[in-house]
Amino acid sequence: MTRPSRVAVNASILGSVPTGLGRYAHGLVRALDSLREGLIVYTSCPEALSGLRATVRRTSALTRPERGLRGHGARLLWTQTALRARVRLDRPAALLNTLPEGILGCGVPQVTVVHDVIPLAFPSQYPRQQFYFRRLVPAVLHASRAVIAVSEATRREVIAAYGLSPDRVHVVLNGYDAADYVPVGPANDDGGVPYVLYVGSLLPHKNLPRLVQAVARVARDTPVRLVIVGSGRPARVAELRRLAARAGSPLELLPYVEQRKLPALYRGARVLAMPSLAEGFGLPALEAMACGTPVVVGNTSAMPEVVGDAGLLVDPTDTSALADAISCLLTQDRLRKELITRGLARATTFSWEHAARQVLAVLDEAAAP
Repeated sequence: MTRPSRVAVNASILGSVPTGLGRYAHGLVRALDSLREGLIVYTSCPEALSGLRATVRRTSALTRPERGLRGHGARLLWTQTALRARVRLDRPAALLNTLPEGILGCGVPQVTVVHDVIPLAFPSQYPRQQFYFRRLVPAVLHASRAVIAVSEATRREVIAAYGLSPDRVHVVLNGYDAADYVPVGPANDDGGVPYVLYVGSLLPHKNLPRLVQAVARVARDTPVRLVIVGSGRPARVAELRRLAARAGSPLELLPYVEQRKLPALYRGARVLAMPSLAEGFGLPALEAMACGTPVVVGNTSAMPEVVGDAGLLVDPTDTSALADAISCLLTQDRLRKELITRGLARATTFSWEHAARQVLAVLDEAAAP
């Protein structure tokens, strides 16, 4: 019987304040550790991975994602220097990169995860990311023996953008923390006014100005307010506040919420709205469904793969359609209950364990001679 390959994981994106990518690394690493002995994990935040069987190697705190652009630059330098040296010493059978930051000319087979290539679709809105996505990402992917995309939509975009052979790009859908995101538990008090919830960054492709306008339209006939949980540039925050004020729409902006408090926010919401123009996966929609909250999402990119028929999918460029969908879930109890039931069932089809088993299969194949 062949002994399972010893694998290492580049989890440098995991920081003290987990981003969406950090939460991905956290959930996947814990699931991998439960399935495979001898795991080696490289991270600057080993305290986030306490209790693992794995060998966790601390890396420089300078690489943490909360340091923004400086952290990104330090991480790229660390990958080509310190990580390269560490991998040579540890000699794993394969290295998993939890985002497209890998070693160029690595001595062991690499498998690299791609979450999205959204900046390529919106170059004018993401000018600083163009060099990374047009030069560094393709170099890392071509240096990898296999590539993992977190959705079929992302797989198609990666193949088209970088000319990779389709048989090298595998789809492994994300999981979620099923222990915390459940329908039963404390719920945020809405204060007597139902709220539409958005969770995520305030980046341009998230389409938040249209969401503000849509909720303002609904509020003309139905008491409702918008709660946005996410951080962004001060100018973008100010723009959303001005837009809400002009529309006369109540808006609450929460720049940061501890992960342990998110389930209560989901459960207290009447609707989760995610009208993104593009998404690599769309984890908040999955978490909301698992908490028993119906969702309204854009009908583009990966969102149909995550939500299926368990939510309302609308054209994200159509503000009226977005407003109508939100209004339906505020006023039609039968529809709301039906989507809650579908969403709970849909969420059970996603898990970190299932994702980890698929990732290990790709890693073992990559490690084979």
